[in-house]
Order: sequence, then C-alpha cells, then structure tokens
Amino acid sequence: MKKEMMNPSLSRGMKTLSCLGLAITLLLVLAAGCTHSEKYTVTETPALITSNAEMASALAAVTAEIQESLNDIDNQVSGAATALGKTGISGPAAEAILERAALSHPAIQDIITYDTGGIVRAAEPGSARDLVGRNLTGQEIVRKALQEQRPLMSDLFSLSEGGAGAVIAYPVHAQDGTFIGVVSLAFSPPALVTPIAGDATSGTPFSVMVTETGGRILYDADPAQVGKETFNETMFAGFPEILDIARNLPGNRTGHATYSFSGSDSKNVIRKEAFWSTVSLHGTEWRVFVIREI
Repeated sequence: MKKEMMNPSLSRGMKTLSCLGLAITLLLVLAAGCTHSEKYTVTETPALITSNAEMASALAAVTAEIQESLNDIDNQVSGAATALGKTGISGPAAEAILERAALSHPAIQDIITYDTGGIVRAAEPGSARDLVGRNLTGQEIVRKALQEQRPLMSDLFSLSEGGAGAVIAYPVHAQDGTFIGVVSLAFSPPALVTPIAGDATSGTPFSVMVTETGGRILYDADPAQVGKETFNETMFAGFPEILDIARNLPGNRTGHATYSFSGSDSKNVIRKEAFWSTVSLHGTEWRVFVIREI
C-alpha cells in the first residue's frame, strides 16, 4: 500500500493553526494567573493587549520550532543507538552510522560512541576522531549515562573536544540485550535557536532569549550574553527584578514579567516585557522568552 504524502501547503497550514492554538492557550494560561509575582502585572490598554497577543503568537511559533528541532536531533541519536546495537560501537559500519547522524542538522557538533568504561570507540565528523581512545568518565553526563542507561540531555557544559555544547545520549544494547555502551551527540544550542529566532521575530520589535532553568543563557540576540549565568554575573547584580525572575524559573514553565535592564548602549536603563514558555527533552527543560522594550 502506497504511503500518501501530505501536501506541503496543507502541512504549513496545520503548523500555523497549531502555533495559533498554542498562542491562544498561552494567553489563557497567563491570564489565569501563572505569572510568578503580582508585581509584574501590566495595565492592559487596547494597544498592549494587541502587542501581548502578537508576543504570545511569536512565542508559540518559536517554542514549537525549537521543540521540533530538538526532537529531530533526538530521533537521530535514537536511530543511531538502534543501528549501533546491530553493528557494534566501533569499526567502519559504526562510523558510517555516526557520519550520517553528524550531517543531519547544522547545529550538531559531533557524535561519538563510548564503551561501558567511558572510552571513546568511534567519533564523527573527521575533526572529532582524535577523541577516539579518550576516557570521558571525568564528565558528569558520561557517568550518568553509564549508570542510568537511559536517554538523557545535558545542560550546557565545556566539551572535551573544545567549546561548549549540550549532549543527547542514548544507551546502546546489543541484539541479545547486553548494554555495550553509549552514543552521545553534542550540539550547539545557539546554532539551533539562531535561525528559528530570526524567522520568528523578523519585522517585529521582539527578541528571543533561551535559558536553562537555573538561569544560564543558552541563546540571546546579543551573542556576548550566551553562556552567562544570571546569578554569577555583575551585569545582572544591579537589577533585582531579573534576579527575581531567574529564581522563579524552575517552578514556572510559563510566565510573564516586566523588568528593568541596560539598553543596548549600556548607558540607559530601559523597561522590558517578557513572556516565556518551555521546551524539554528527557527531563531537561529550557525556558524560551519573547521580549520587547516598553
């Protein structure tokens, strides 16, 4: 039986309707009192209501696209784990599986396998092959993947191969069920989010920011802020509203706030408004913000 392909325009239309529905849901949730503090309430003039609806729509779109990209990368790792269970985690067949996965998304930095002792057995692309033979048990995510033997996504951390990234790891089981190691894919959150944020905010006064629940910035329109930790940066110390928002992020998957922060020229303090929502993978959550000056 032939598999029918969905008309591309119909697919885009369904995605638009989905994002619109999510935007409406976000507005209803926020209106119902899911902001984390009453002091962030904003007087709702007609112009503000329109702006908030547009912000919610942009947030719904960017959140859906980021989640879709995370799911796509996750599917690559899951598929590689299944295939490696048949070929083993080293050798030409394993390298071919890793190479295909490494080329599947521009945000992917590298993909490796390591055995039950944490020793790297294969790595792609070619620039990552010097990792082969290295013991990675000094990394928390490696120890956790070996111990728990379940799919994981890490927070941002310094990679052994240099630079920073997040990792998605899957256990690899041989066909007889024996645990033989882990396949681990490193990717760049800024590289994943940048094109999505650009499309979602083009022609609008909005910007996008993505953080970990602990406040570390994974993506910002200002690249200099990427990687900064809210509670350990002097640039945020003089803005208690920002610190208050960050403290409340772990318990608030959606929210709305207004706050003061330095303008782009770092000389003037301006008021900003933000709506946020959440994407997640294997229990790790990111907070996705859409922000505008007010």
